[in-house]
Amino acid sequence: MKNLKKWIAACLCILCLCLVVGCSFTTGKQPTDIEQEKPTIIEIQNDITETYKKISSGCVGIYATSDTTGSVGSGVVYKEENGLYYVVTNHHVIEDMNTVRIYRGGSRYIKAKVVGSDEKNDIAVLTFSLDLFGGSEVYVNDIFNYDDEIITVGQTVMAIGCPLGLENFNTLTTGVVSRISKTQIQTNAEINPGNSGGGLFNASGRLIGINTQKEVYTPSEENGVVVDIPVEGLGYAIHIDVVRKCIKDIESKKGEITRPLLGLTVIAINRYIPPKDAEQYVELLPNTIEQALIVTGVDKGVAKKAGVLENDVILKANNVDIVTTEDLSSILNLLLAGNILKLEIYRPSLKQTMTFNITLE
Repeated sequence: MKNLKKWIAACLCILCLCLVVGCSFTTGKQPTDIEQEKPTIIEIQNDITETYKKISSGCVGIYATSDTTGSVGSGVVYKEENGLYYVVTNHHVIEDMNTVRIYRGGSRYIKAKVVGSDEKNDIAVLTFSLDLFGGSEVYVNDIFNYDDEIITVGQTVMAIGCPLGLENFNTLTTGVVSRISKTQIQTNAEINPGNSGGGLFNASGRLIGINTQKEVYTPSEENGVVVDIPVEGLGYAIHIDVVRKCIKDIESKKGEITRPLLGLTVIAINRYIPPKDAEQYVELLPNTIEQALIVTGVDKGVAKKAGVLENDVILKANNVDIVTTEDLSSILNLLLAGNILKLEIYRPSLKQTMTFNITLE
């Protein structure tokens, strides 16, 4: 019996040894998760590098001056006609400036002409031509011949501009789309003063927005004292759909664009979470509506002429549901004098819905 047990034990040892030896002679090694990801990371890096090389020659610096001050920003070339290049940038970069120049690196500046601007949407259009000395080829971001861009939260984006001055010409930062609204794209790609007017691009190099601002601090109260707390990763670009509309308006008007006003004061109401200054208006909401805009004041203007009254509930504008003040302003800020704004309004005093076609002035 003892011999049998020894024999079985010996056989088990030999079997285990064979398994160990067999494992040591396998022909391949399974990659770890990190090793599997490396080719993908390298591919993304290569894509960004190649895309930057292609589109960066269509990104410019802007140096604007007046008699007493100066401004530095960035811009993107979006069109070329007969040797004349068109640049989109921010209105606030060239506001109140007498002279505007385009910078493309090195020590040369090219005189630019302001076609017009839209202060409400912070968009301006410039033109310039290459002189006899020419220069490197200019890449044109042909935004009007793109297919409609699908912009999604999480997609990789690139910001190109001149942060903190022209000495940082065509600096590249990367990040992702953090949030999307009708008028803005929020991103964590780093932008700073000097990036204003520069491009926000997707990974394939298509322009999806014009960088315009960032959050730097947020106020917070500590022991009765208001202090500023630094904010990171909250940059904003003007949505490409807004950029296109503004450019078209500026090119057609060739000057300053003035957006019309309704002459209304409104406040957003949520039936379940009403802000303190709006609780009194909750009962004015129709039973089928959870949130909307309440008219809290009517000034002398086109809305009053059309018959809009205080306490009216705005439900739709140009057939689009209106829930927040941004919903209404995003529509109004892209209209021109002479356009018609269709408002669908519920009037609590009559308990009925009415439609107003308002001709803007």
